[in-house]
Amino acid sequence: MARLTRRSILAASAALVLADPIRLSAHVSGTERPALPIPPEIRADANGQISLTAQSGHMTFLPGTSTPTLGINGNYLGPTVRVRRGDNVTMSVANALDQDITMHWHGAIVPGDVDGGPHSVITPGSTWRAPLEIAQPAATIWYHPHVYPTTAELVVRGLAGLFLIDDDESDQLGLPSRYGIDDIPLVLQDRRFQPDGQIFHRMNLTAITTGYFGDVMLVNGARAPIARTAQGWLRFRILDGSNARNYNLAASDGRSLYVIASDGGLLDAPVELKVLPIHAGERFEVLVDARDGTPFDLIAEPVDQPIMRLPPFDETLSIVSIVPELSGGYGGLPDQLAALPAIPTSLPAVSQDLVATMSMDQQGMAALRNAGLMGMSQDGPADPNVVERVVSLFTDGPALSEQTQLAANGINGVPFSLQMTPFPVPRGQPLRWSISEGSDQMAHPIHIHGCQFRVVRYNDGSVPAYLAGWKDTVNIESAGSAEVLVTFPFAAPANFPYMAHCHVLEHEDSGMMTQFSVS
Repeated sequence: MARLTRRSILAASAALVLADPIRLSAHVSGTERPALPIPPEIRADANGQISLTAQSGHMTFLPGTSTPTLGINGNYLGPTVRVRRGDNVTMSVANALDQDITMHWHGAIVPGDVDGGPHSVITPGSTWRAPLEIAQPAATIWYHPHVYPTTAELVVRGLAGLFLIDDDESDQLGLPSRYGIDDIPLVLQDRRFQPDGQIFHRMNLTAITTGYFGDVMLVNGARAPIARTAQGWLRFRILDGSNARNYNLAASDGRSLYVIASDGGLLDAPVELKVLPIHAGERFEVLVDARDGTPFDLIAEPVDQPIMRLPPFDETLSIVSIVPELSGGYGGLPDQLAALPAIPTSLPAVSQDLVATMSMDQQGMAALRNAGLMGMSQDGPADPNVVERVVSLFTDGPALSEQTQLAANGINGVPFSLQMTPFPVPRGQPLRWSISEGSDQMAHPIHIHGCQFRVVRYNDGSVPAYLAGWKDTVNIESAGSAEVLVTFPFAAPANFPYMAHCHVLEHEDSGMMTQFSVS
């Protein structure tokens, strides 16, 4: 995918001309560029059932090339599930594939037996029915398979979708709420394609060390799409649905991003940012002022991780163009949002340590250092010779044996096993958990099932305002750490335990996961 620097974006805005349609900025017409696909909404039928089917399909991501994909009720990705707080719905998940799946409701606060973790396998040709009581505030959550150890492969091929919860409190705030017009879903994913058009994925030494890194950016399954939106305040529901990649998001013209919600729902007040970091599995809702109708691009700035600065992410990259040309921008930016409970001044003692551990990190990083990765500049295009050597490690390195793969990573030094004894956790009791990675430098967005937590300490300092709301995923990197205040309101029996794991899916599928029961 072609790259756009901030200077080239602004130059294009002045000249209204660019030769390559992929490089066109927001306001430049170009029939070759796709419209931003908006996933269809799906709601419960008269019997309270929402039906999802995992199936195979085909997409055209590369010109003239058909790519085999997986999707839910379609060729790629899935519909946006829409429910309200207080609903009782039954999720009916049919498996029309030739391999096992599960379906996890990421961010949903539900009992362990309906959470959709790796113990709730849906075999080919079968249907799993999960009754869900929606008992949490309005939020943007999502769903994806969680079968062990092939979650990464299933997600990279297309099995994922958004899951939106509404409630009366959020309705009364006057936020932009016309789905696809001023309330826009954005599922961010990077992909890498083989010459025959197939999506590349292989669990080799580089993958279990760094996680997956692609060279094609997709938004809602489209390359460089244009979103024609209302002229007014715009609400973007952003999911980092990538297997491993994190992003620094900004507007091409420097306008502010107002974060109004994180993983588990609304913040207490908007947080104004110029650059929003987001990591695999995280969601943020962002308001942007487009009342003047001026087009802009949502861009990804280079991040600190060398492996995630390979082209086209070594320079500022335009990922979706916004053209605010439709009438009727009715929503606005409130001064106050949700009344979040105060963090207690006296916190419980830390009752659980979760330490991300990598058994083959030195071996994997040695190969990357020898390829020159760590010497790559943070300020400008990557050295093409380094890029070629590093990408070759990823694309040409042989797949690990399953035995080696499953022992490569762990939590607290122990690789995950479906047969491991879950550690016990008390139900309904406020708990303080510590999350860290020792001397590891990799990014590990740690996700905890069955809850929404509050971050009470971040990297030995204060918690950034945009991370101070309800969260289910918190990133640690560069030997960082976090402490979270968490309560588990529902039971999770030992045969259907909750998971705690890294949401770099290649790390998860190589052992960086543990399980716990709640009673």
